[in-house]
Formats: sequence, C-alpha cells, structure tokens
Amino acid sequence: MTDEARHVVHFHRKHYDAIIAGRKVTTVRWGESVRVGAATFAFDEHPTAQPIAGQVVAVRQYRLDELTAEQAHEPPGTDMTLFAAQLRENYYPDMPGDAVVDVAELSLVEPYR
Repeated sequence: MTDEARHVVHFHRKHYDAIIAGRKVTTVRWGESVRVGAATFAFDEHPTAQPIAGQVVAVRQYRLDELTAEQAHEPPGTDMTLFAAQLRENYYPDMPGDAVVDVAELSLVEPYR
C-alpha cells in the first residue's frame, strides 16, 4: 500500500515504547479524524523514532462522561474522571465534559523488537 493511502495518526513521543511493545493498543481522540484502515503511526518530537506502519482496526464512539475503563481499554479500576481530566490537560484543553470521543483500536503491521 502506498504512503498516500495511509492516514497518519500522531502520538506524543512518550507512547513510542508502549506501542512498539504492544502495551498500548488503543488511543482516545477528540476532534480528530481517525478512521479504520492502514495508518502510519508518527511520534511527534521523538528524537529517534521513525514512523511505523500500523492499522486502525476499529473506531468506536462514546460520550466522555460515560466512558468506562473497559471501553477505553484501560485497567479495571481506572479513575475515568481523572482520565478525562488528563486528556484535557495534556491534549484537548477545550474538550467539554460531554464530548463524543473516538476510541481507536491499533495494531502494528509488523512485529517490532
């Protein structure tokens, strides 16, 4: 598949190791266009990480104020009020409490490490 056919999903550099190791298999997004299909995972401001061929396997939508740990693929017992606050603090300062967010399931095209 050509690079033009892939859409780019950007991540903070801190997520590189978790994605490569298969520990981070979802991302929660607001106001971004994440769609099912071939993707390139790019790690913004990472000093050495090259973009990675990946796949967005599924995208499901949930209201942020109703999002459960299970739906977000977070560990049981995750404080989802804190999770939402951290999304606002780190990525989406204008996101309202009743925002509809996308939970995208991810996979790598080839195994790494």
